[in-house]
Amino acid sequence: MFCIMLKEITAEELLSKLSKVQLIDIREPYEHQDGHIEGSINIPMGDFLGKLDELSRTKQIVIYCNTARRSKPVVYMVHKLHGYTLYNLEGGYKNFLKVITE
Repeated sequence: MFCIMLKEITAEELLSKLSKVQLIDIREPYEHQDGHIEGSINIPMGDFLGKLDELSRTKQIVIYCNTARRSKPVVYMVHKLHGYTLYNLEGGYKNFLKVITE
C-alpha cells in the first residue's frame, strides 16, 4: 500500500549510522518516556506536520513509532505532500529493542 515511495531502514542499518541521522519518535510523550532510541527527538504524530521546520536539512531523517504502523503513513504522506525524503524504521522501536538485545 505504501511501498511505492516508502523508504525503510533496518535496525541493523540504523545502528551503524546512529550519529549520522536525525531520529524522530512520533509516539506520544508518555511512550517516549517509557523508552526510546537515544538521541531521538519526540514529535508526536499529531504535531508532526506543524513541526516540519525542525527536520534536518543535512542529515538523513529516520521516523519511528512502536511497530511502524503509525510511522509508515507519516513517512509516505510527508514525502507525497512536502517532498521530504524520510526513512521509516522497519518494525519500529520494538524491533529495534529486539535487535540490540540479541
